[in-house]
Amino acid sequence: MLCKVTLDEDQIDKFKNAIHNSYFFEMFVEDLPMWGYIGDFENEDLVMGEVEGSKTYLFPHLHFKLGYNDGNMVSASVTTDAERKVDITNSKKATEVQFSYSVEWVWEKDLPWKARMTRYADSRFLPSTFEIHWLSIINSFVLVLLLTAFLTIILMRVLKNDFSRYMELDEETLEEEEVCIAFFLAFFEIHHVSYDTLTF
Repeated sequence: MLCKVTLDEDQIDKFKNAIHNSYFFEMFVEDLPMWGYIGDFENEDLVMGEVEGSKTYLFPHLHFKLGYNDGNMVSASVTTDAERKVDITNSKKATEVQFSYSVEWVWEKDLPWKARMTRYADSRFLPSTFEIHWLSIINSFVLVLLLTAFLTIILMRVLKNDFSRYMELDEETLEEEEVCIAFFLAFFEIHHVSYDTLTF
């Protein structure tokens, strides 16, 4: 036995809400994850010709199964004991719950310490979590690519407009400079010629 607790109406309602929303707990032993549900509920069923209401049960007993090999812990799992479940359907009355746990050590001779995480690849808790993470990563990557492409397109259009404007200005400036240079050369030749005629 771990402890004995009297649950009031508010605590029972919180447990019932968690159970009906399929909440589960997660524990770690030597970095090995363990998962389990805190309770269970039964919907209305036809039992012996009578209709029973929905019942909610809390699992107060946890059974830990820990595997070891060569002095190292290589596996860990937890199960709940359905035989010891506590009916918390009626939340109006205080309910006394005795929480307890048991531990079973198992020698895992075929499971080396390096391969201890392979067992969790098939867990029913992990696949959806991993899929969500991969989906999120792929979604973020695609979003970054699209934003980069849009920004590149916008930047190229702005730069193209600026370059074409500057090129037009450069052509006009070159034409003006050529006219100025031609005028200056013509003026220089006229003055040079008149200076030569004056000296001769």
